[in-house]
Amino acid sequence: MQIEFVYFDLGNVLVSFDPEIACRNFSELAGISTDRAREVIYDSGLQTQYESGQITSRSFTQTLRQVLDLDAKRLPQDLVLDAVSDMFMPIDSMVQVVESARRSAGRVGVLSNTCPAHWRWVRKQPWPVSQIDYDVKILSCEVMSMKPDVKIYEAAEKAARVRPERILFIDDKPENVQAAAERGWHAHQCLGGEQAKSVIEQHLGVK
Repeated sequence: MQIEFVYFDLGNVLVSFDPEIACRNFSELAGISTDRAREVIYDSGLQTQYESGQITSRSFTQTLRQVLDLDAKRLPQDLVLDAVSDMFMPIDSMVQVVESARRSAGRVGVLSNTCPAHWRWVRKQPWPVSQIDYDVKILSCEVMSMKPDVKIYEAAEKAARVRPERILFIDDKPENVQAAAERGWHAHQCLGGEQAKSVIEQHLGVK
């Protein structure tokens, strides 16, 4: 079955990331320990709420201030959002991989569990991988559903406008890949770089 659309995950496929860096950044900004930063951002479920679209950037920042009993002067929103987002690095070779997929399949998209702050931060970087022009953008915070929940895949299928078996999907998490495969997608778990390149070559016959 010919592939007509390729979806790429963002984290660890198009860009690498390290949440520990985000925790260190925020700990320095807020004057707390890295462990405390991890607790209030990730362990509390706040980041998941943010990525799933349950709360806004403003609510995310306000909650952190309330939990830590700090005012807006100590934790201004822009600095908070940059601190928790400055943890990404480009996987440079993915620019060529995405363009190879586009030439062969015709259309490409990004399908990511992410929040507005992370997406904006990545897109404003000067890296070539940050400047890729996607035909479709499906972000969990916008569709209010996170992989591997069925709703985000339904949104992706509708936006791609092709049959499920004509979609190729690359993601780093097995549960996300399994959920896509159960819908009939050609889905592969791998990291960005050489692994992703091999998957594209295998399915699209490009070198």
